[in-house]
Parts: sequence; structure tokens; C-alpha cells
Amino acid sequence: MLARVRVVVPDRTGSLGVLTSAVGATGADVAGLRVLGSEAGRATDDLLVEVRDEDHLGRLERRLAGTTGVEVTGVRAPALPADGSPELGLVAQVLARPEHAARTLVDGAPAALDVDWAAVVRLDRHGCADGVVAVTDPGPGEEAVRPAAPARVAATTLPRPDGSGACAGAALLPAGRRRVGVLLVRERGLGLHRSELWRLGALADVLAGPLGRHAEGALA
Repeated sequence: MLARVRVVVPDRTGSLGVLTSAVGATGADVAGLRVLGSEAGRATDDLLVEVRDEDHLGRLERRLAGTTGVEVTGVRAPALPADGSPELGLVAQVLARPEHAARTLVDGAPAALDVDWAAVVRLDRHGCADGVVAVTDPGPGEEAVRPAAPARVAATTLPRPDGSGACAGAALLPAGRRRVGVLLVRERGLGLHRSELWRLGALADVLAGPLGRHAEGALA
């Protein structure tokens, strides 16, 4: 099973060796590493690991958390492979069938963007959600698609559809200058790091044309 473990480590030579040693000590394998950013002498990395099952992942998480200087801030399993660019494939699919832009995006988002579900929403003049164009199927009902904050390239708070607390990560991203936004949600596991948000925000901008026309058509 492939899993993604988000860690914060000292931003200095040798930190990667500490991580790989801790992973190897549990019998897991490192499948990839993505550096998300560095601030105040601490680096945030997404460590992609191959584990046998949930119990093995739990042992690995505890080993990392008990390693001096390492902070585990989230875990997501199963995770997408590190190779390839699945988001580019999703963009190509959306652009190839613009008349179905919103549906193609929300149904492809979980596998391509590593989220649990997505929605395309119309925005009012203040940039707040004002009606659902499409939501991932299977996914939550339209009543769950109600982020309080206006669309922006930043994380927002969204309750889980089952009422068990807040989602781990959510963002309502504006699609260019069109009055349409893309809501991406991870209910559990990892939040949406700012480096991910910048990339996903750019994706929403690229798709602004077909998404905007689709939203206007749904409204009509």
C-alpha cells in the first residue's frame, strides 16, 4: 500500500538520511519525496512510502514521530504514485469535452488531484458559493457544499458531511475572472499545503473558460 506522510524536519544536511533510516527501520520502503517548502529553519516534506497494511503504516508513523527533530503533521493512505502528472491528464480531458467540463472535473478530481471529492460552484458578486453546478458522484449532497469563506487561493474550513468535525483540507479556488469556483476537499488525513494550493489554483485558472460557460449554461 502506498501512503503519504507529511513531516516537518530541520532544514539542514542530514535530515533526509534521518527520515530514510527511520522508514527503513520499520521495514517500509521510500517511494518518493516532495519538498513542499521551508520556513524558519524547518522544511515541510511529503514522504511517499510503501507499507504492507494499516498496522504497518501506524508503526511507521509512530517511529517517525518518535524520531528527534521530526514532526508528523498528517498521513494519507492510499496515496497517488509520485510519477507522472495526472492533473495534466485531467485538464486535457476537461478541455477535450468542454460541454461536460464541470462533470469531467469533479469525477476525475479524486484520482488526479488526491482529494476525496470536488465540486464546481457558481459564485455571487462577493465570491461566495451561490449554487452547485456539479459534485463528485458518489459524494455529498449539495447541502454539504457550503464553504463560508469567499473563493481564494487559500485553505478554508468546511464541516465533514457526516458532522464528525472539520475536513482536514478544503479550498474554494476561483477560476480566473469567471463567477465560478472549484471546491476541493480532503475529509481526513492531510491538509492542503500552500504549494499544492498554488498548483491547483493555476489549474482552476486554466479551466476557467469551459467551467464558466458550463456554469452559465446550468444557470440558464
